[in-house]
Amino acid sequence: MLAVYYRLGKEAKLWFLLVMSYVFYGFWNPWLCSLIFLSTVVDYICALRIDAATTRRERNSWLGVSLGMNLGALGFFKYYNFFLNSIEGSLQLLGAPTDAVSAWHLDLILPVGISFYTFQTLSYTIEVWRGNFKADRNFRDFALFVSFFPQLVAGPVERATHLLPQYKLDFKVTRAQVYEGVYLILLGYVKKVCIGDRLGRWIEPHFATPIDNGPDALLSILLFTTQIYVDFSAYSDIAIGLGRLLGYDIRPNFNLPFVVPSIPERWRRWHISMGHWFRDYIYFPLGGNRHGKARTLLHIMIVMFLSGLWHGASYNFVIWGLLNGSTMVGHRLLLPVLRPMSNAAVAAGKVAETAYFYLCCWNTMVMISLINIFFRSDTWEVAKSYVHSLFLLHPRQWVDWLAAGAPLLDHYGDGLGFMLLVFLAHESQRWFQTKERILGNRVAWALACTVMFLYVCLYGIKGPEFIYFQF
Repeated sequence: MLAVYYRLGKEAKLWFLLVMSYVFYGFWNPWLCSLIFLSTVVDYICALRIDAATTRRERNSWLGVSLGMNLGALGFFKYYNFFLNSIEGSLQLLGAPTDAVSAWHLDLILPVGISFYTFQTLSYTIEVWRGNFKADRNFRDFALFVSFFPQLVAGPVERATHLLPQYKLDFKVTRAQVYEGVYLILLGYVKKVCIGDRLGRWIEPHFATPIDNGPDALLSILLFTTQIYVDFSAYSDIAIGLGRLLGYDIRPNFNLPFVVPSIPERWRRWHISMGHWFRDYIYFPLGGNRHGKARTLLHIMIVMFLSGLWHGASYNFVIWGLLNGSTMVGHRLLLPVLRPMSNAAVAAGKVAETAYFYLCCWNTMVMISLINIFFRSDTWEVAKSYVHSLFLLHPRQWVDWLAAGAPLLDHYGDGLGFMLLVFLAHESQRWFQTKERILGNRVAWALACTVMFLYVCLYGIKGPEFIYFQF
């Protein structure tokens, strides 16, 4: 593909990318292309009409059309059956018949990436409505913005203000872009097929049915938290790397989120593009932190509730979002206590400061992992069994596990080894800027890329699709 792409002129390149993006998306199911095309046409027209509108009412009306179409499609495909199931559950609790509701269930296919491209195209019409961006009259460029294949199905969620202007520039790919692109793509494949898929294979049986062992549950959920980081960041690495090779800059999506001292800090560094979307289009319009502490905490809970619902049509995801919100609210409330502790650690010297930092990071890792029980569990029964095994079984199970020499380590040893590897790689980037050093030295770059390529070829396995494809 790149050999053909590089030989084309500027305009032909853009048409080629548009066609390839639709071919790429159509591999899942060709009819899905009609849905993304409809979304593109509606938002293209709405943005032009908003730009041309002479009254506030007219601008609001066309924004309403865009919101209604996009959120309506997302709601129908993602939440229609969830809504009916909720009604059925309520009727069952009341002892009422459910046949009439059951008849309305539909066998729907969730279009891959619909949550991502819906939010991406909505940001465009909202920014035009706000007057921050002029509607693009070039339909091809806008259609490519919506469907750009490297980041189409799992982000990063792009902004029109960042990506669309790049289509107007003369095509240019520098040697530095090629180096970084190849490096990021190979790094993404190592994360996915050599680490993430292996972790997934080890822990899959422990989420297939309810669990009744606390140590087993704890190790499984710690490894899942590692898996989802390498899996999701792998896709972002590959997407950004492909963008570099095609001559475009895609926004970053992760900034060292695996080892962080608090959950608010983790959310500032995790899935950055989506976090900024919720910040700019939900949190700030609600009032942000401008209306006192109580309203600020309420706004955080609303955003995290919607974030959970965005991830999936399941009460497990709703609980996951609310738990994340609760921990963020709790952190804010505890800041008067936490700040003096942090200041005392800093005053005690570098060793104490570093020890305190990593102690906070471990606490955050455990808390995130416990919350992720509801993210990973496919059913409410499995989620409940994890909570029961970790918190309600007799504490003697932990003593027996340690007294027996921690036999579960025999089963999880390789997984914990990969978890340690991810930790070390993560921290080497924090302290030594490993990526920048490698990209700045041709020999180091060639060696690193060769090692990663061989590792993928020799140790990569065929695993499931990227976790975030389901959203």
